[in-house]
Amino acid sequence: MMDSHAHWIGEEFPEFSLKDDEGNWFNHEGFKGLWSVVFFYPKDGSPGCTIESCGFRDEHEQFTALGAQLIGVSTDSVNRHRRFKEKHNLQYKLLFDDGGRLAKKLRLKRTLGLLRARVTFIIDPECVIRGTITAQFAPKKHVYHALRQLRELTTTDT
Repeated sequence: MMDSHAHWIGEEFPEFSLKDDEGNWFNHEGFKGLWSVVFFYPKDGSPGCTIESCGFRDEHEQFTALGAQLIGVSTDSVNRHRRFKEKHNLQYKLLFDDGGRLAKKLRLKRTLGLLRARVTFIIDPECVIRGTITAQFAPKKHVYHALRQLRELTTTDT
């Protein structure tokens, strides 16, 4: 699938260290040894982000069956992430991208100059980006396309 972030395919995911929804530090080392599906989204609790986050929640078992971890990333605070995660029974980590530093490292563009990016990355066990999905106004698309890409990558990889 061609999108505006296809240039990242084959590149190593940048180094980072962010706090998760429990206040613990998580960094790129947490990607090593397993597939990761990392989705950047604009805001906890907004309609599209809730649809996307709950979509990943509902398909969580399919991702883990393929050996992947799910991780959500936004600029919302640790406490806001914790409340959002509890309210919607999310089983995966939400990372606090303080000031959007990681999004800036990835050169993620704002939609219409305002909305934070909605971009999903498929990352292999060596921290290399193998797939991307971009669709600001189609949050459900991320879940299904990520699952399809992951399935294709892991079945041809083994």
